[in-house]
Amino acid sequence: MYSTVELAEIAFYQAFEDAKVEAMMAVWSSTAEISCIHPTGPVLVGVDAIRKSWQQIFAGGSGVTVQVNVLREYASATQVVHLVEELLTVTGNTAQQGHVLATNVYQLEGDGWRLVAHHGTPAPHPQPTGKAPTLH
Repeated sequence: MYSTVELAEIAFYQAFEDAKVEAMMAVWSSTAEISCIHPTGPVLVGVDAIRKSWQQIFAGGSGVTVQVNVLREYASATQVVHLVEELLTVTGNTAQQGHVLATNVYQLEGDGWRLVAHHGTPAPHPQPTGKAPTLH
């Protein structure tokens, strides 16, 4: 279905913006081994758990735009990992924004590239110049 990782990633974020569960799940692999961690959420494993989480997220409809910046890419012939920065903005209200760092893992399957893992976490607030961040 997705001949490149880039097309799969575009479809993932478009489904997010459109709040379309079926479009979202079309990007994910149908294997039982998939996993998703939404920012501050628990580990979700399997198609059913991940579908339910997106249904809950999309229950309010669309209204978010997502700007994505790929920070790093690690690739082999059958798997690609993207470390991305997501800037989420409530449509029509630029004052309401979220900043998330995420890891997206794609795997080459019989019909193309599919998402097998997504892990998002709130991005840290910028530190004042000269001050080291607290890691743990």
